[in-house]
Amino acid sequence: MDKINSNFLNKSPVLVPDCLNLVFNYLANDKNTLFSCLFVNHLWCNLAAQHLWKDPFSLTSKIQKVKLFQVYVSSLPHKEIRQLNEKGLKIPNLVTPNFKLPYFSYLKQIFYRKIEECALEWLLYEDDSDSSDKFSLNCFENMEYNDDNISDEEYEPTESELEVSSEESSDECSEDDSGSMKIVFRDTFFQQDPNHPVFALHQKALTFAVFKQLLASCNKLDVLNMSLFSSNSTIPDIVLIPGCHTAFSDITVFNFFQKGIYGDAERAKIICFLNILGYSSRNISKIGIIVDTEIEETYISNLINVQEDLKYLTIKYAQGRTNLQSFLESIPQTLVYLELYAVKLSDCSFNALFECKNLEEIKLVRCRFICHKLDQEQVSESEGLKLRKIFWKENVYNHYKYFVSLIRGANKTLKEVVLCLPANRVRDVTDTNEILNALAKFCPNIKLFAILDVYSYYTQLVKVFESYPWENLTSLTLGSEHSYSVPYIAIDRLAPYLPASLRKLRIACAVSEQDLKTFFDKCQAPIEELSIPNLNQIFTNRHLRIIRDYIKEKRTLKQFDFEFSHNQVISYELWKEIKEMVDTRTHHLFDPFYYPPCDLF
Repeated sequence: MDKINSNFLNKSPVLVPDCLNLVFNYLANDKNTLFSCLFVNHLWCNLAAQHLWKDPFSLTSKIQKVKLFQVYVSSLPHKEIRQLNEKGLKIPNLVTPNFKLPYFSYLKQIFYRKIEECALEWLLYEDDSDSSDKFSLNCFENMEYNDDNISDEEYEPTESELEVSSEESSDECSEDDSGSMKIVFRDTFFQQDPNHPVFALHQKALTFAVFKQLLASCNKLDVLNMSLFSSNSTIPDIVLIPGCHTAFSDITVFNFFQKGIYGDAERAKIICFLNILGYSSRNISKIGIIVDTEIEETYISNLINVQEDLKYLTIKYAQGRTNLQSFLESIPQTLVYLELYAVKLSDCSFNALFECKNLEEIKLVRCRFICHKLDQEQVSESEGLKLRKIFWKENVYNHYKYFVSLIRGANKTLKEVVLCLPANRVRDVTDTNEILNALAKFCPNIKLFAILDVYSYYTQLVKVFESYPWENLTSLTLGSEHSYSVPYIAIDRLAPYLPASLRKLRIACAVSEQDLKTFFDKCQAPIEELSIPNLNQIFTNRHLRIIRDYIKEKRTLKQFDFEFSHNQVISYELWKEIKEMVDTRTHHLFDPFYYPPCDLF
């Protein structure tokens, strides 16, 4: 075996390019191994460097961020440094790097937030003048770009050239190694105060300068993530960046996250950015936009509709702002995933949705519908949809017939449904009953069903299971963690009608001891996984004994999700007994259908 491994290692440096590309694609996220590949030969070094430098800002330690950012600051044009000095930033004299490989051109992913974070660390923890000069000299000394004189067999990068890559691969950097640190500002009254407005201005200016240099140096980007650092951050003025069209031309993923209420000037920058991106990029397959500030939907729609192969689309108004007249009255038919939060939709939006034959998953949360056909009986029918998953939560003023039409269009392809429907009016309850009937009648292949506001519609739910048993159902969720405050539900009424295919049951609602016992007595489904979150709030030792007896009698339960706490009413001895009988876990206790509106991408 040792001989075989030795032969492979001896031949591996001369693997054909296609094989090497497969190897490095497999190692794309293994930075330690990639760093080792830098020392094999010139070809391996080049390929490894391309992966290491495609997203160089994915660093964790402060020292790594400072040293990496120093590389980019030292590469800024003299004109840019002079402009930064005029804004109050004192940029130290740095040695301009002259790498043997075009590392900057390997950039494929830009996360604006990470650049802001690195700029912050560099401003806060810049080395003192002596150590800074020494570091610059050590880092870039004797780096002449002379690739033509280096053979693939003999090339071995110098340690100084690989210092930045080495910093990326090392997880043991200590902040104590940074030496004496100080702020490099002429004005000292706001030293080490990142919340000071002058500090924020300097951070923005430095971030923008490096961002502009990144776009000028890279070939073409693949991922552009404009998630901003804080509510004080602003979108860069894209019109001041020459050549951005080339950098944007091959983008496949675009995410934008903006926090805080912007004025007209900042909104204009966002609109300009979206317009230029739409003009430059036609191959984006994934778009995600989260905003606090209201932006006229026309500009977002223009960016969306010019894409030739858009598959994933997420739009969220983080603060639930819904003053737009309507949204997405036309949708690319190439979509396979659509997620909307707090946006307004019209009947035209649904008609466009019905034409997306490739759509596989849809999430609509807190959307408001303006349907001109709200009181009409006739709604456009959808046919031939490939829809597999529906997540429908807290949407208001939607006519149930649109939802029913969506369900009928999906028909046998629909596999997962999560519902949290309003119950504020009698009409809401009536509409939801119609939706439940349509699901049972037209979608026999549902495997996962979750009804989060189960108490309001429990009677109809029992009737649905009685009349239309879902023979393929494997996972059922009743209620959410917010349901514990409502009255108990008679869960025993549902037990006789549960299909034999059911394996996972999540009870997130109030249930009495007797109803739970009756439920387990009547239930014929061989339940293998049982989850009861927040059990200590309403469950007693008697509840737990009923579950223990069910485990002993049926012998089908393999996993019980429950978190024991010593300060609750459940006895430790009883909990220990159950723990010895089945696998107990706690990582499934969080609400799987909780929807955080402002998640970063």
